[in-house]
Parts: sequence; structure tokens; C-alpha cells
Amino acid sequence: MRRFLYLWLWLWLWCGTAVAAPALWLAQKGEQQFWLFGSVHIADERLKMLPLPVTQALSNSELLLLEVDPLKINASSFAHVLTPGTDWQHRLGTPLADELEQAVTTSGHAMLQQLPPWFAALQLTQLKAQELGFHSRQGVDMQLRLLARQQSVPVAGLEQPTLVMELLASLHERGLERDFVSHSLLEMTQLQSHLDRLLTTWLDGDEQALLALLQEEQSPALTRFIEHELLEKRNRLWLQRLEQLNPQQAFIVVGALHLYGEQGLINLLENAGYALSKVKDKSVY
Repeated sequence: MRRFLYLWLWLWLWCGTAVAAPALWLAQKGEQQFWLFGSVHIADERLKMLPLPVTQALSNSELLLLEVDPLKINASSFAHVLTPGTDWQHRLGTPLADELEQAVTTSGHAMLQQLPPWFAALQLTQLKAQELGFHSRQGVDMQLRLLARQQSVPVAGLEQPTLVMELLASLHERGLERDFVSHSLLEMTQLQSHLDRLLTTWLDGDEQALLALLQEEQSPALTRFIEHELLEKRNRLWLQRLEQLNPQQAFIVVGALHLYGEQGLINLLENAGYALSKVKDKSVY
């Protein structure tokens, strides 16, 4: 996947100007009422406040459900997936290992050389995004988490904080780590333009275009991994979690790509008997 390897991580950028997306959805079945919102996991300083329908949905909910509770994420939880195992030369081959080592040296974060290649590549890309002004603390997830605390709304995660990291740690045994690292390094050199294009698409509210970006210039094996493991399987897991919690009124906030497609949450909720409708209030944008 040459261009959009990290689409599922940070597609969802928010700007305080007039927007057509992301849509806020309402799911209803019997006495249950859920609001569903496509999250922005990282954002820049332009995200200074959340749109009114989003804050109202939180105020009308008895529970805020995020992919993971960001305040429960800690480095010690990931220790079991960050053991290097074999050296980078063996795992990646000399040319790619040298390229990754050079990128780490240039970044000034030499400690990454003691960690698995996939994690080093992931960290380098996140550091680059931060250099461009995009941070998780400005994202919708963290803002809603803090607002929920102020309003005494309970917060829960739809999955364990370690799940995604464990899936990424499996890249090596799946034979996908070299592909992941190679395209991560390439994407870093073009990240600003990629983020701008993703932001434009997101603001246009074109759901089909968002899905099309995921299909563009991809490695087939890595594409299958992202679609099946990082999107579809987690969506189904989240529905099981929702059934277990069984809240009457909840606000569900997840990355935008999790909403759409045959295995997206909108379709899965409809198949589970929920009536879905868009909440439209353009006056607040």
C-alpha cells in the first residue's frame, strides 16, 4: 500500500470550518438508542471545539464507548509485543534494515533500534505527524473523554488497549513486516500531502471516496490484513461488546472507516435489527 498505509489510523481529521462530514448517526431498536460518530483520532490546532450535535449526543448518553479508553493506555501494557526477537537485518534484509536504521538515526530516537521493525516504523510515522502539528490530545476521542469526565458520563473501551498492537506484532509471522516497513518509510516522505488529501475527502463527506482511498495502490496481502483484521474483525468484536454491556443510551465513537461498507458498523447494526438514520444539523457547523 504505497499511499495510504496509515489510513485507518488518522483519516479522520477535523476542521472548524463548514463541513459535510463526518455524519452523526442514530441507531434505535426498542428502548435502545445509540449515537454513532466517525472519530478523528489525531488533529491539529484547528480542532478547538466539538460540533454541537456531538456534545449533545454525549449529554444524552449514559455511556461513552470509545475504541479504547485513551486514559487506560500505558507503555507497560505493550511490553510483551515489543521484544525484538531477531535483528533487523535478519527480519528485513540489509537494504531495508539500513534504510530504517538511517531514518531512526535522523529522527534522534536511537532507542527505537532496540524494538521490532514494525514498531519503529510506526513510531517514526507518528513522530512525523506530530511534527506536522497533529496530536492525539487534540483528537475527538480525547476531547470527548475529558468532557465525559466533566459531565460524570462513564467511559468504556470497545476492546482491550493491547489488541491493535498485538495485531501489528503479528505482521512478522504473517510475512508482512517488510511490506509494512517499506511503505511506512515511503509514506513518511509524503505525509503532509497525504493528510491534506485525506482531510479534503473527509470534509467533502464522500463516503465512497473514503473507501476508495483504502483501495488505491495497495499491496494485496497488506490490504487484506488491514480490512479483515484491523477493520472487519474488530467491528464484529465491538458489536459483541455492545451486546454484553447492553446500554439503553450510548455514544459510540470510532474511526470513520469502521462505519462504512458491508462489514461496517452501520450495516452490522442494521443487520442486528437497529434502525439507522443520519442526524443532520448543519446550522452548528
